[in-house]
Amino acid sequence: MQKKYGITRIIMDIFIIVALMLFLKGTGAIYISLLLIPVEIMTMIISLTTCDEQWKWGKYVVALPVSKTTIVKSRYIVALIMTCIGFGVALLVNTITYFIFPQFAFGYYMFIACASFAVTLVFLSFVLPSNYSLGVNAGFAVMFTLVIILVVLAVWTNVTNNSILWFVVDNFELSIGIAFIIVIALAFSSYLLSKAFFTRKYN
Repeated sequence: MQKKYGITRIIMDIFIIVALMLFLKGTGAIYISLLLIPVEIMTMIISLTTCDEQWKWGKYVVALPVSKTTIVKSRYIVALIMTCIGFGVALLVNTITYFIFPQFAFGYYMFIACASFAVTLVFLSFVLPSNYSLGVNAGFAVMFTLVIILVVLAVWTNVTNNSILWFVVDNFELSIGIAFIIVIALAFSSYLLSKAFFTRKYN
């Protein structure tokens, strides 16, 4: 991870974030939070899977004195740490955007940062089991599919005059409750599936 995502990659990501903020102004935070950050974190997780396959890590790790549950759990902990880092970046970007381009209320930008955290977790909930079941290529396919779905939702929202956002605003407590339940259920189901796939593969 350090070799692949070193200082050069960090500088490149910062440049992309700054460029999006300058070019898109107030709406740049939305694209950074809901598209750039989730895709970046998914790419990191898929890169780890690529290394696992290249170095045949799965065959070695099952020989170590740790359970298969612990092996899978460690990958999910890494994914959660990355998601939290992404959430921190989203908070920073959205806060800066609010003070430089105060197009929306501060609470809106904070909501977008929280939505970034939820979207990233949902995406990882699909990518991780696909990696464990069919390998890194399946992870890439799932990632591209999820990105396409997200873009389609964004286009549909714009066409329908931000209908999704207005529904969330009008039913804020209900929307947050439903989103929380869905994210937790998907994450837990994803972990169980990944554990089952890994156990079956190296049983």
